[in-house]
Amino acid sequence: MVRTTIAITGLQNAGKTSFSQRLVSGAYILSQPTYGVDVEFTQYRGVPIQIWDMGGHASFRKHIWQNYVEQSSALIFIFDASDLTNMEESAEWFWNSYAWIAEKQIPILFLANKWDLVKETEETIDKIVSGFNLKKISETALETPFRFFFVSVKTGAFISEAMNWLIGKSLNQSKDQKREVISFDLFIKIDNYIAHLHDNTDKRNMVANLINTYKEKWSSTIDSLIDVLEEIVFEKYRVLFISYKNKAIVISSKREFLDQSVFKNLVQDISLSKFNDNINGFYNLFEETKSELEKYFQVEIASSLSCDVSNVTTSQLTN
Repeated sequence: MVRTTIAITGLQNAGKTSFSQRLVSGAYILSQPTYGVDVEFTQYRGVPIQIWDMGGHASFRKHIWQNYVEQSSALIFIFDASDLTNMEESAEWFWNSYAWIAEKQIPILFLANKWDLVKETEETIDKIVSGFNLKKISETALETPFRFFFVSVKTGAFISEAMNWLIGKSLNQSKDQKREVISFDLFIKIDNYIAHLHDNTDKRNMVANLINTYKEKWSSTIDSLIDVLEEIVFEKYRVLFISYKNKAIVISSKREFLDQSVFKNLVQDISLSKFNDNINGFYNLFEETKSELEKYFQVEIASSLSCDVSNVTTSQLTN
């Protein structure tokens, strides 16, 4: 199942980190302010989720938020409903966050936190809806799924209802979107040989030069064990490169897809247990790699794999 990546934004002290920790631990934890970005991995009702909990101070909003929000598959904005004094500033950053993902039309969950401290609930709702101009976004709900919830991260009130809505919308959206891996290259070293598994799709030509660069870079480290993760984003495409001991993968996709954590898990999960001294053992990579690709990326790329084997003492990797 494809992981749902959730970006959590909101001003400082709104309850973002406590909310994130409640999703991870199931309990309320009084948390310290986040500096930069905290990344958490967990599951919600069996759905794997990755949480980007972003610091709410001004410098983080200006320099960090946009990059993570643009890469998310769902957005949560948290507002302290017990303190309306900074509503104007908070509304400005809510709409900044919305603008970054408006074209992607991903689900947006607005959480008015600290419901347990609010006395005049209806009056406060009216003020928040008016102050944030939420009617404007509700008019586009058919294109951009949006929902407002009063919640209490401290007591847990309405957290389940809010998350059920968000996860449901995210799953429906993922079914409608085509997750496209453009190219795949796996390198395995054993003794003096390298096996190169690659797809045969025409679209790999879009990133062929980058793939070749990394092939040369990785093959030159034949006598060393390396552990590297690199990312290049250019135009509409994204290329990730990871090496782990005597394995490496280069994979490219449309810019918004492929998160690094899944990618790192993939390269580690492709084991060498099926290899033996016979060079034909390299071809055992096929079934295992197909299985892993289908597990993580849910695409048809596995059916187009080919395998080349090279003796690196006498030749370079073949295309």
